[in-house]
Amino acid sequence: MPTHTQLAPIAPDDLADLAVAAFTREVFLTPKPGLPDCRTAQTPANSVFSSLVDVGVSLHGTLGEAAEAGADIARLSAACHAAQDHVPYTASLHGYDVAARALCLLAAAWAQGAATPHDACTRALGLGERIEPSGDFQDSYRLVPNHVKRHGLATVEGTLSALRAARAQGIAEDTAQLDALLTLMAATDDARVVRDKGPLALRMVRQDATAVLAAGGTGTPDGRRLLAELEEQLTRYGICPATSGALLTVLLFLDSVSNRPLAAAA
Repeated sequence: MPTHTQLAPIAPDDLADLAVAAFTREVFLTPKPGLPDCRTAQTPANSVFSSLVDVGVSLHGTLGEAAEAGADIARLSAACHAAQDHVPYTASLHGYDVAARALCLLAAAWAQGAATPHDACTRALGLGERIEPSGDFQDSYRLVPNHVKRHGLATVEGTLSALRAARAQGIAEDTAQLDALLTLMAATDDARVVRDKGPLALRMVRQDATAVLAAGGTGTPDGRRLLAELEEQLTRYGICPATSGALLTVLLFLDSVSNRPLAAAA
């Protein structure tokens, strides 16, 4: 008889491990224009990076709770709220509260049997519509319509394919991830940027990110030059592409979960 393959089952604790790893990889990826990265740690007046170093680990328990909650909305809601509460205010200004909530919803979706990244995103959106966010999300999360969230996750799915294609071409992992971030920045209508700096700032972010990619990406001399110019602009005007950073965390989590080993079944 032919043998079919499917993704191996994954335990809630393992989902939490992968989610923490995705959160941590996003934090450490450098250089990220307008977002905290390893260079932020060298700025004594900025405590964002140092606070983020421990946030991922502190999220492990709540992420495991979310995965174990399954379809229990009350339990999942409590886990999502606890995850948001673990993120310091300064980090929430950079979108990490939204990233923590998204990881909880996706962990629950995978635990419920999602078979693909698309399936996981669809399930997570459905779960998220049933859970009221707590507190004051710093990127105007409450004001983001569901169709915008769906578009964001669709963008993540397309960017995930591009990330894997870059790896297959032998592009260095950090470069591939930075190009993925630029792809998200170029395609995302970031409500946080519009709220804080206006629509012209968003247009600048999207156009400049597109220019980096058109120049060959962050692994080329022209791409690196344009990346540095983009970063200088974002720093000068205090623009933070928080939504794109949160979506990169989502992408890295989807990538790691869907890349887990296959289990053979007769």
